[in-house]
Amino acid sequence: MPESRRRHRVLRLTIAAVLLLSACAGPTLTAGPTSPTSTDPATTPTTTSTAPPRSAAPAASSPTASSVSPTGFAFAADDILAYYESVGYACTARKPSAKATGFFVRTCNLVDDAGRTRVIGIVTNPDGGLANSFASVQGKDRGAFLPPIDALEPLAAFLGATLGEDQGSALLPWLAGHLGDAHTETTLGDLKVATYTASETDPSRLYVEIANQAYLDSPGGSIP
Repeated sequence: MPESRRRHRVLRLTIAAVLLLSACAGPTLTAGPTSPTSTDPATTPTTTSTAPPRSAAPAASSPTASSVSPTGFAFAADDILAYYESVGYACTARKPSAKATGFFVRTCNLVDDAGRTRVIGIVTNPDGGLANSFASVQGKDRGAFLPPIDALEPLAAFLGATLGEDQGSALLPWLAGHLGDAHTETTLGDLKVATYTASETDPSRLYVEIANQAYLDSPGGSIP
């Protein structure tokens, strides 16, 4: 891919992530259940949860058909990794996935100014197509409770960096309402999305994960 085209795509990705950051950093979150913002059955999130929602975020725009790629993700794996490297994350080399047979994974991590460890993971098929992505935030004190609000901004930005502004915004109220649940799933088009904790008894690390059907149908492909 020409370098100028790659820079342009990474710039689009950066803008999507920043817009999601701005959205979740704006109005104060208030307690109460969330509600989907889309009236399109194909793109309206449907949720199953193991814990009650904590808070609601402001309404966001719904995905548009033009924003959905054949994989369900808005950006290519290499572009997402290039973006995270550009903002200071250190990324590993590609290696076979320990979960899904035939897939490959790269992870990137950053310790933020508050001492929290941020990790993102990109899982690709043998052709390099994005099939699964995940992100987590670990509190400075391992094993201690991590308030969901402390993980919301980086995880919301991850939605923008993988799904684009429209799809990421559609999921933002759901993420804000369920971040910190032991395990909650929703769907967005052909994608399955989950947020969960490190374990039912360990709320010190919070996750969001997105997978397409090809990944879920593969041997070992599951969330989490």
